[in-house]
Amino acid sequence: MRLALPLLVFLTVAAFAWQCPACGLENEGYFCVDCHLPQTPEGMIYVPATTVEVDGVMVEVLPFFLDQQPVSYRDFIPWLNESGFGIEEIGIIITGGGDQTMQFLAFTPFIGDPNGGITVPSQCLETPVASITWSGAQSYLADTGKRLPTLAEINAAASLGLIDVWDSYEAMQIFSGEMRSSMGDMMGTLSAQAMFAGYSSTNERIMWELTGTVFGNNPAATAVSVDALYITLFKALSEPVISSTSRDMGYFNVIFRGAIEVPQ
Repeated sequence: MRLALPLLVFLTVAAFAWQCPACGLENEGYFCVDCHLPQTPEGMIYVPATTVEVDGVMVEVLPFFLDQQPVSYRDFIPWLNESGFGIEEIGIIITGGGDQTMQFLAFTPFIGDPNGGITVPSQCLETPVASITWSGAQSYLADTGKRLPTLAEINAAASLGLIDVWDSYEAMQIFSGEMRSSMGDMMGTLSAQAMFAGYSSTNERIMWELTGTVFGNNPAATAVSVDALYITLFKALSEPVISSTSRDMGYFNVIFRGAIEVPQ
């Protein structure tokens, strides 16, 4: 049997009794004894094989596992600090606008020290980590045995009602107090308002999700070329919206989650 990703990812789940999401059989081992599906990794959901419409074209999606929730600051910060990145590397990961004074953190909840170490206010820890570049997201996920979902995969999960959307304005309000304390009451308030200028509807405030698909390419393919400049973004609305972003830039309203292929 071909394993697309290390078997260790699947064996980190405790082998207690579990019901196979594919065939419904009760199991006690790491794999379903009937259909051989691995036990769903902790914090992930099973997305069955399906066909989904992307830009008017029907695309086949193989079964996969998807993070139930986007990666949070609580998940991300230990990896960021334990990886030994310098200021330059942190700038490549967060917003893509690094500089020695760390001004690239100004419109994020990240609090940095030039001597090392990044954190966020405690009230932000459980919210989805944002402002991360595509390269930063890929690096984090690779170290956890995952990858970004393809456009077709995240579209399929959304069509099955498996994705909860996040309001970027609500997330912003959680750390706006930190902005005011660091930038001054007027500056913090004006900056928060400026970030949402033109957001006239609730749907416009819904956060985008990063995918692993190059913009305009096969929606079922994962980007592998370092020459890919623009990556596809997805917004899980009742009528899904697709857009693009530079692989080298991170934005306050773009979040991400990991995926794992089901071994065939």
